[in-house]
Amino acid sequence: MNREIQDIEKELQEEGRFLVDNFGVDMGNISYILLGPLIFLIIFLLPIPGLDWQARGGLGILIWMAFWWTSGHIAVAITALVPIFVTTFIPIAPVGEIVRVFSHRIVFLIVGSCAMGAAWQRWGIAKRLSLKILSFFGNSARKQIWAWFLISALLSSIIADTVTAAVFVPVAVTLLNYLGFDSNAKRWNNKAATNILLAIAWGASIGSLPTPLGGGQNLLIYEFLNEAVGRKIYFYEWTLRMLPFTLMFIPFIGFYISHILQSEDVKLPGSKEIYQKELDKMGKMKKGEIYSALVFVLAVASAFLEPLYSNLLPFLDPAFVFFSLAFLLFFIPTEEKENVLSIKSMGYFPITVMIVWPSALALAKVLEFSGLAEIIGNNLSFFASGYGIFTFLIFGGVTALLTNISTNTASAALLLPVIIQLFISKGLNPVPIILLLTVSVNLSFAIASGNGCLAVSAGYGVNLKTMFKHGVIIAIIGFILSTGLAYILDQFLPWWGVL
Repeated sequence: MNREIQDIEKELQEEGRFLVDNFGVDMGNISYILLGPLIFLIIFLLPIPGLDWQARGGLGILIWMAFWWTSGHIAVAITALVPIFVTTFIPIAPVGEIVRVFSHRIVFLIVGSCAMGAAWQRWGIAKRLSLKILSFFGNSARKQIWAWFLISALLSSIIADTVTAAVFVPVAVTLLNYLGFDSNAKRWNNKAATNILLAIAWGASIGSLPTPLGGGQNLLIYEFLNEAVGRKIYFYEWTLRMLPFTLMFIPFIGFYISHILQSEDVKLPGSKEIYQKELDKMGKMKKGEIYSALVFVLAVASAFLEPLYSNLLPFLDPAFVFFSLAFLLFFIPTEEKENVLSIKSMGYFPITVMIVWPSALALAKVLEFSGLAEIIGNNLSFFASGYGIFTFLIFGGVTALLTNISTNTASAALLLPVIIQLFISKGLNPVPIILLLTVSVNLSFAIASGNGCLAVSAGYGVNLKTMFKHGVIIAIIGFILSTGLAYILDQFLPWWGVL
């Protein structure tokens, strides 16, 4: 069996995929590694006015993780495990409570949805869908950019944004290879090639907003939202509140890429024919494609239709439906002498997501049990004097800034617990600010480490200078637009900020 796994891993690596995510640590920068725990010890051991030893420990963990997350030398998944490591030896928070989040119901939803996404990648249903749509477009670079942007935005609303990019970027690169852009350097130096890759990355990033399924950052905020209002939020309630932002961002970002970045339309000769050729090579739909698509549709339906059956079947939780349906895929055969899900299929599974999400929730628990969240909230109370435009600008701006210098999930984990505690302590409804920060967390467009979508495109040669320069511009404009829209919705649609 070990030999079989090694052979499969080798095959996956040859195709640019890996059996597991990269959990590496850059040992060439040992100073960054040691600075994290050193910062923790200094904060924990030295007296700080107004903070007891538990609060100092919570602050130390917070800054340690923030430093590692932003340094870029320690893998996100490894940084995410710091709360367990510290609370095992220092009782800043009950380690049992910290570890318990790894069996949270949302973890089962993540495992189930990512496993289904792995099946989609293995059998190529998303690739077939994209090729089918793209084959209807002409050879215009602008049309191709719009097509990739819309397809990525659409799919990332129901499949994790990183998975969406991992599915579509290789397909786009296949086209670019045919057109002569067959190396990272050539794609870096060609405007149309870079813009197509950016269309996928930015489309998947902003397209994740309409549902909690759009990425780990959304699921984390979804859980914070559930805890803040004291009940389970239905998926459709999230969608109704996020859809206005999605409908605003899609035409804005799509136009920006296709007409500002791609200032002159150019022809990509033969691109339509290449898509059709690739589609023909796939042949008829395979059982793996059909079953993986049907099961995923059934799982998503269970999430959105929950209000219709929750009274009759109160025990039926969509999170466990996702997990259980993914489990069934291991037993459904295909014509390839391989079941829909297998060791080979799981080579596409993003293990990092499964670790980072509960660890981010663990950090929130540390901040809560140590009392740090309440202390920070009290010191920031001036900024939460009410729901004026100033409040939206301050908290939305800080979140948008952090998500563009660290990762979107890290930003949610670091900021949301503190801000939610602040608004609750002031007797304010936390829902409007949580909704605004959900949008702000997803405004990560500038650096490759900001989210998985950007990282995937960066790995295939997108021009990082273009990504940074125009990503910053889009993030700033996006922050202004989203803050204004959130304020208008909160003022004129009372139901928007109430759950």
